[in-house]
Amino acid sequence: MTITYRLHVARSAGLLMVAFWLACPGCRKDEPGFEVITLEGKIEQIDRTTDETGEITVLYYSEKHKQDMLGAGLVTRETEIMINGAIARLKDLREGDRVRGEVRIEKKGEQKRQIALKIYVDRPASVVGD
Repeated sequence: MTITYRLHVARSAGLLMVAFWLACPGCRKDEPGFEVITLEGKIEQIDRTTDETGEITVLYYSEKHKQDMLGAGLVTRETEIMINGAIARLKDLREGDRVRGEVRIEKKGEQKRQIALKIYVDRPASVVGD
């Protein structure tokens, strides 16, 4: 009976520790935080890894800093790219294009990673297909 009681206490203590760990989100340091923001600006540079992936640098106005800033974001196969309402790929974008879209900013400690979720370009009709 004593052994059964000790096993019960040990099992209860273990379950209590697991429950505390799950209920304490601030205790997990390896879980990155993130936010999604909307940006609008002009493509300054495109670095393609493939026709669909790479990185774009966009010049945009930051309300927080009250000035123009450069921001670089990863473009993945999951990034939704539209030009004049038609589905496009990274290779279809051009430096100088005016863009708007959504960027996911992942934060882990002091490190930040920006991933483009949606990129929309509206080009004048005379520029489409050039």
